[in-house]
Amino acid sequence: MGKVRKLSEEMIRGIAAGEVVERPASVLKELIENAVDAGATRVDVEWREAGRKRLRVSDDGEGMTPEDARLALERHATSKINVLDDLERVGTFGFRGEALPSIMAVSRFELVTRTPGAQEGWAIRAEGSTVTFDGPAGAPVGTSVTADDIFFGVPARLKFLKTDATERSLLFRVVEDASLAAPRVGFRVVSEGKEALSLPAVDDPSRLLERLESLWGTERVNGLKAVDETGRYMSVRGWVSDVNEPQTTARYQRFFVNRRVITNRRLLHALYDGYRGRLLVGRHPAALLFLELDPSLVDVNVHPAKREVRLSHESEAHDFLSRAVQNALSRSVQARAVFAPMGGTETSETISSASPAVGELRDPFVPTKITRFESQSAFNLQAPLNPEDRSPADQWAPGKESFLVDRSPAEGPRGDECPPVEGLRIHVFRSARFEAVAQLYSTYILARLENQFFLFDQHAAAERVLYETLFEQATKESPAKQALLLPWLWEPSPEASEIVRNQKSDFEKLGFGLEPFGGSAWRVVAVPGLLSEGNRARALLEGLVEDLLLGRIPRGWDAFITRAACRGSVKAGDPLTAEEMDRLIKDLQRAPRPWTCPHGRPAFLRFSDQDLAKRFRRI
Repeated sequence: MGKVRKLSEEMIRGIAAGEVVERPASVLKELIENAVDAGATRVDVEWREAGRKRLRVSDDGEGMTPEDARLALERHATSKINVLDDLERVGTFGFRGEALPSIMAVSRFELVTRTPGAQEGWAIRAEGSTVTFDGPAGAPVGTSVTADDIFFGVPARLKFLKTDATERSLLFRVVEDASLAAPRVGFRVVSEGKEALSLPAVDDPSRLLERLESLWGTERVNGLKAVDETGRYMSVRGWVSDVNEPQTTARYQRFFVNRRVITNRRLLHALYDGYRGRLLVGRHPAALLFLELDPSLVDVNVHPAKREVRLSHESEAHDFLSRAVQNALSRSVQARAVFAPMGGTETSETISSASPAVGELRDPFVPTKITRFESQSAFNLQAPLNPEDRSPADQWAPGKESFLVDRSPAEGPRGDECPPVEGLRIHVFRSARFEAVAQLYSTYILARLENQFFLFDQHAAAERVLYETLFEQATKESPAKQALLLPWLWEPSPEASEIVRNQKSDFEKLGFGLEPFGGSAWRVVAVPGLLSEGNRARALLEGLVEDLLLGRIPRGWDAFITRAACRGSVKAGDPLTAEEMDRLIKDLQRAPRPWTCPHGRPAFLRFSDQDLAKRFRRI
């Protein structure tokens, strides 16, 4: 008998299902695309246990006859294409005819459908490709597909699924993508028995920003710049974020080609190329971009998931999109000056020239006026610090105690003293009277102590202070809350709201007071007392939810408050007044472990006048 043999139909279906159905979100994507292709004006989505137990999509589209319904469950049966040439001009979301049979192969499946002229509906039920019922059933016009117990026959696949929070987040992402691609369709999502999202149909595509506000939040949407360009092969419409309002994550980036949400590395590179020289390291743009091309220039038949596409004239598409983004950003406001004097505001002696226009280079030989503060800051930070190059003369006058390591090896730590950093004892550090001299680059605090200088990293120092406070309050189970006289309404995305609902107790331990307000909205009635000023509490709340969505916070309370301390602290680039700098240093002096931030980065460096003298070779 030969080695080569034809695979059974069951094996073929299993292989195809493995390509199309990776997780519940894959099932949801295929079912919503079928609903939109069927002309639906409303799509209802329901899931339980993040789609593992149940996933149902119902629509009010054109429905199917019993014959079409049976045929739709066969592999490579589709109404979207007829001949091979149709693949070059695909105008629908689905076209391969693999989705329904693949979903049926890995779940307890039910399809109920009815056409407008039919007197009754039709239902087909199956378990792992085996049909158990095929007959009439009561049903409204449209189609409803239910996939229960996904991967019930393939338990090994279940092990590859992530946590419920992650899988729910992916489900919400699918609905978000579909709602942006099809604004004329209304969407409703019921998650774990509760309505989590309701998006009315948007008749006018120009009102798409209203839908985007429901998904991304009003503040993020208000900072978007319109993109509108037409080229030889394509046009692009949409929005990108202002250069002065970057994101900490790449989550808020969507590319649509002929209404289909896609991933394409060249287009992604073009987006970032449009921001070249305008974004700090670790910051990302937000973007919602719709590209329209001749379908014959787009190959969507690259992968069964239909997420990746190939573009003809890809280099031209890259350059076109990059220029379109640059043109949109040319209307951005100017960024703040790099240097901020003590007091936190620019003085009248600062002369800030406008940034060069896109494509324009500044003449490097034209002198630029700078402030005396800037020149002094640059002078004070010329040479790298060398804490090992010290002289025995480095003493602190008041107590005549050396700032160097002068104790014998047998001498143990005193009290709550931590291992010394650069030879500095905790009790000496706490009693020192630092004098803040200047803020450098809106990031570092230069402080003087007798004949020595200390350079504090304002974010690392503030992070340590906030971490210790949050840790102490959590230990005592008495978080300092600031009740709000006028509570504010917070409307996060549906998946973000699910995160808050699941970890509400952790947020309350930080000091937040959160009350459900219908749908995905929350009423914030209290904020952490330490962060009650300005928008710090709101930034912390939204930042933590974003980190949880992206899986950046490991399990455990300590990891949660470590991230909260990082998010809620003064950031690099934040201008500080002289009083704020002094207060931050004093708060750090009181911290049990002031040497580093919770992540281990040093909170300050130390050098003396003798260090400078040696660097300039004066001694």
